[in-house]
Amino acid sequence: MYFNVGGKQVFAATGGIPFDNHLPVVVFLHGSGLDHTFWGLHSRFFAFREYSVLALDLPGHTNSEGPAIATIEVMADWLDAVLGILGAENISIVAHSQGCLIALEYASRYPDKLNSVSFIASGLATPVNPDLIEAAEKKPDAAVAMMLSWGFGDAGQFHQDPIAGNSALASGRRVMLGNTDALSADLRACDAYKNGKTAAAAVAAPKQVILADNDRMAPRKAGTELHNHLEESELSIIQNSGHMLPIEAPNECRKLLRDFIFANNPSS
Repeated sequence: MYFNVGGKQVFAATGGIPFDNHLPVVVFLHGSGLDHTFWGLHSRFFAFREYSVLALDLPGHTNSEGPAIATIEVMADWLDAVLGILGAENISIVAHSQGCLIALEYASRYPDKLNSVSFIASGLATPVNPDLIEAAEKKPDAAVAMMLSWGFGDAGQFHQDPIAGNSALASGRRVMLGNTDALSADLRACDAYKNGKTAAAAVAAPKQVILADNDRMAPRKAGTELHNHLEESELSIIQNSGHMLPIEAPNECRKLLRDFIFANNPSS
């Protein structure tokens, strides 16, 4: 689905079902250099269970017109503009990695607009190695290779995908190599974001934190700190998975999201 925000074309996948703002809405936010395809399995699950789905391409990513947005704070306000234009209500956000910082800032700025928020594989902050930022700017192929190497657990590295015949590692490489212009902006935005603790204290909606036990990009310690700063959040840790856990362990992740969203933002 294409629509315009601030004169720029934006794309959101809807899980195979036309968007209907009369239904509860589940918004999926991807991580640095990625796009809507990261959420293919999860978006379809909710779309076929009487939810409207928005798996967004952030500005400058894949099907959404650029340039990429430079700060997490502006991304949060951009998200509010998206939801306002589409008339979305009864909103649940599901976010991964960089998307969690956007969700955290959005939930703190617009606390009355959310029914629930799910943070997957992130912390209060996402400090980025300066060498990775430099690589993203000067040698994006090398930056993508580093991120994919760190991002997937053992099974992903050996192309052992939950979907027969698919390689999440190869798919991720294809998507990220198509978004190299946005990657360095994403990484700089993550590195610069310092408002996590203040934002976490202002999140009023029900919240859950889902972590991976073998995450090398957002270690469990950082995710646990996020959980500890979110009042009454639910914490789950998925075993034998790396940073890309929504596609490495989709069944476990889906069950956690299903139970949490069904309870806090039920469809008819």
